[in-house]
Amino acid sequence: MSAPTDLWLVRHGHALHHETGQLQWDGVPLSEEGRAQAGRLAERFRNLKGVAALYSSPQLRAWDTARPIGAALGLEPIPCPGLREVDFGLAGGLTIAEFRERWPEAYRQWENRDDDHFRFPGGESRAEFHRRAVETMDRLVRMHASQRIVVVGHTGSLCCYLAHLFAGDAGRWHDFVVRPASVTRLEVGDGGAVFILRNDVSHLE
Repeated sequence: MSAPTDLWLVRHGHALHHETGQLQWDGVPLSEEGRAQAGRLAERFRNLKGVAALYSSPQLRAWDTARPIGAALGLEPIPCPGLREVDFGLAGGLTIAEFRERWPEAYRQWENRDDDHFRFPGGESRAEFHRRAVETMDRLVRMHASQRIVVVGHTGSLCCYLAHLFAGDAGRWHDFVVRPASVTRLEVGDGGAVFILRNDVSHLE
C-alpha cells in the first residue's frame, strides 16, 4: 500500500461579493481584507517543504489567493477549471432578492437543498457541479499519490469533496465548513481519508 497524498485545501480569501450579498461571478475580486489574508496565507506556507504542485481555481478571487502562496513556495499556480465554484449562469452577480424576483420558480427549487436536479438559469445543475468537483479532486489526488499538494478553491468545490470523502455524498457539502482563507489538511489514501487540520485560521489571528 502506497503512502497517502498529503492534501492541503485552501479556501480563497474574503471577496467583495461577501460584502454585497451577490451570487458570485468570475471576475469578483478579493476585498482589502482578502488581500491581507492572502498575504498571511503566503507567510504560513513559506516554510512548507516538499510541495509537488499548487493548483487553483482560475476564478479571480482564488487565483489572487494562490499567487502569493505560489511566490512563497517557489511554485507557479496551475489553473484547474474543475475547481471553479458552481456556475450561477444568468444569476451570477445578482443578489438573492434579485434572483428571487427574476426567477421565482427557480428560487423555490433552489431553496430545496436536496434537489440535485436544480439548475441555475443558463448555468450548472447541482448534480453536475458535485460530479465535477469530486472528479477534479480525485484526479489531482491520483496524479500526486504519496506526494504533498496545495489546492486553492471555493467553499462549494472544496466542501463537495469533503462531503464525498466523509459523508459518502457530495450533495451534503452544506454540512461542512471552510472559512475564507482557511487551511484544511488531509491524508488521502487507499484506505480513505483523515483530517490532520480542519478549517484552521490560526495564521489570521
